[in-house]
Order: sequence, then structure tokens, then C-alpha cells
Amino acid sequence: MPSRNKSFALQRGALRAPLCVALGVGLLLGATQAQADQRRVWDNKPLTLILPVGKEVRVTFPQDVQVQVPIGVSQNLTSLAPNEQMIYWTAKTTFDPARIIVTAKNGSTVYVLDVGAATRAEAEDLVIEDPSLLKAQAAAATAAHSQGQAAPAEMTANGQVLEEAEEPLRDPPEVMLTRFASQSLYAPSRLIPKDSRINQMSFTPIARDFPLMQSSQGERFTVEVVGAWAGFDRYLTAVLITNATPIRLQFDPSRVRGNFSHVTAQHINIGPKGSLEDRTTVYLVSEQPFAEALMEDSYAY
Repeated sequence: MPSRNKSFALQRGALRAPLCVALGVGLLLGATQAQADQRRVWDNKPLTLILPVGKEVRVTFPQDVQVQVPIGVSQNLTSLAPNEQMIYWTAKTTFDPARIIVTAKNGSTVYVLDVGAATRAEAEDLVIEDPSLLKAQAAAATAAHSQGQAAPAEMTANGQVLEEAEEPLRDPPEVMLTRFASQSLYAPSRLIPKDSRINQMSFTPIARDFPLMQSSQGERFTVEVVGAWAGFDRYLTAVLITNATPIRLQFDPSRVRGNFSHVTAQHINIGPKGSLEDRTTVYLVSEQPFAEALMEDSYAY
């Protein structure tokens, strides 16, 4: 988790740097659509997922879950779970579909996946949607209202949770959002934070070669959105950046493109491609949704 002493958060007014490259709206949207997630609705029937061999696929669940992978499948599969709603799978070899049980942490739902691997399968990330979660929330709100009680959590039109009570913040909103996101991605399960004022959001992926970072000495990065949250009238998006060059460097927040008020890196030093330190997660705070902030021509300082 990034400490405030070593934070690279850029305060409003700190920098004013124009973008060096103007990106057309059509170009960005075209790249985004090409990388769009495959969305599947859970209707209490097993979902079939065929993985490509040697290519990583991200699966996102609609709530915190525990994944049970059979031993026979786990031997052919590399798994990485950065948080309790997301898992990355990479098939080592082809194998026939086998059943994987995914149980919601609160015990409300059991998702069933038939996962296999084939050489020519498409590398499409999967987002699972569960309509029953929205129905349950609406029913709880209706019941609370009929009893004259406050709803458990009131939602805005875009799905953001409203603050339940006006209480003073211990730290600036940007610090609280960044700390929450960092713990959600890096902390062990027992330390995953909970805060009704911060809501995890769905996100639109961007092309892996999108030029999020301006080059200073010829370095290049691949990028991947790994999480998004909203709270305190702000949006935070976590982007994994991976060094694609043999250059060792320090993260420079002033080289991030887009209209972001605060930029913080999980790690200061980034190693050359292929090393254990060749990547870091960057936390981007904006006053508008990520896709809009990314298209702005200037910074919000």
C-alpha cells in the first residue's frame, strides 16, 4: 500500500502539461471495442468458457467469491486472483471442459463454470452479470421503506452508492480512495477493506498498447485496467502498466496522459522487461468517469 510520504499524488495546480499526441475519438473507441469484454448473464445454468492456450483471460464476478478448481484442472491452469471478484486464468495446455464451482462469499449464490482450453480459442475476458443481485437490493430497499426504515444503501442512476451519513473524513478523499483501491488489489483476504461510501464499478477496458504514458527515454508500456471505484464524488481507476523495454526507470506521474487530478503509483521503481519489477499499478483519480477523463486534452490542475 502506498504511504503518504512516498505518494506520487499530484495536487491540483502542481503541473500543467499539454498532451503531445492528439487522439481521435473514433480511434480510441475502435480500439476499446476491439478489446471489449464478453458479458454473460448468470441464469442458474452452467456457463461454458474455453480458454486459449498460453494467453491470459480475466474473469470478473458480480460479487466477492471463492473459486474451487479441481486438482486435475489446476495442473493445466495458472491462476491469479488480485481481489475477491476477479481471477486471471492461463491455460498451459489443451484440456476438456471441467466443472469449476464458484461460491459467493456471503453464501447467496453458487456460480457454475465449465472451463476447458483449446489452441484456437479466442482470448476474450469475461464479465459475469447477476440480475438477482439488483432484484435483491431493490426488494430490501422496498421492505425497509415500508417499515419506515432507511434503505441499506441508496443507489444513484449510475450504480454509485450514496454516503449514508455525513461524517468528517480522516484524510482527503483522494487518499482514502487510493488506499482503499490499493488494499483491495494487494492486501490478503482478511484485510480487504469495506466502506459503504466507496463502490466498486464496472469498467471499460482499453487497448493494451494505448499510449497512457509519455516516453522520456524511449520506454514503452502495455496497459490494462484492473479495477475501478467511485466515492466522494470522484472516480478512481487502477491501471496495471508493464515495461515493454529493457530500460530501468522511475515512475514519473507527470507523463500520464488524461484529465486526472491525482496520480499515484504502487511502486516507484520499474525494472526492465522480463524482470520481477517490470510492472506497477497506477491509481488515477478524476472528477468524471475514466473513459471521459482519458479523452481530455489537458490535466485538471
